[in-house]
Amino acid sequence: MSELKESTMTYAVIIAAAGQSRRFSNNTSNDTTLGQTEWFGDNAVKKPYVKLLGKPIWLYSTEKFARRMDVKQIILVVAPEDVSWFRDYFAVEIDKLLLMVISGGSERVDSVQKALNIVRNNIDYVVVHDAARPCVTDVQINEVFKSAKQHGAAILATPIVGTIKLIEDGIIKSTILRTGMWEAQTPQVFRRQILIDSYSKRNITDKIPTDDAELVEQAGFNVSIVPTDKSNLKITTQSDLKFAEAILANKK
Repeated sequence: MSELKESTMTYAVIIAAAGQSRRFSNNTSNDTTLGQTEWFGDNAVKKPYVKLLGKPIWLYSTEKFARRMDVKQIILVVAPEDVSWFRDYFAVEIDKLLLMVISGGSERVDSVQKALNIVRNNIDYVVVHDAARPCVTDVQINEVFKSAKQHGAAILATPIVGTIKLIEDGIIKSTILRTGMWEAQTPQVFRRQILIDSYSKRNITDKIPTDDAELVEQAGFNVSIVPTDKSNLKITTQSDLKFAEAILANKK
């Protein structure tokens, strides 16, 4: 269930939707049904705008956050070339959900930093979520919010259960011990000042962090893990749409 009563803590949610979706748009498959993939808008050929059971992917999680009384600000970050189109095409949804739509940067961390710069000063916690994770549940959101309040920083994650191989030039070089290895998911929730401090220490000459938890770790903060399952999948290729459809249909 979503938060139905006022919380003493306030949250801003950053929905990351500025990626170029190259793996998604370039994905090939023997599944002939994938050729029927539809997008919202003539020029919208990116994951967040795909029709998933008749609704754009980005809207599923955004609506969940918007229903929460403790969420006071939602910032949706889209690619620079999509901003004008997005604001026009989804004007009804933007108005209804009180969204701020801004232009993203060249990397994910650049996009999040731009959004972080306009998070209101009265916000206690900042949430970062992938627009391409439409199957996140209210229970998962509640749990990661709770853990962040306790520890200052928390993310959803699932343990890696498969055998992991290190590959070079198509050849297995070694098998990696999977004990203690987890796959990070979103939402990732941070006390606002922790995220601000972490971004202030960011060195753009170093390796680019692949998620905000890595940046926070690099800044010296501890990040708590909230165990979950693989149903909170990130849509990466077109074949993932079928799995997402099944998950969402099963939750109705």
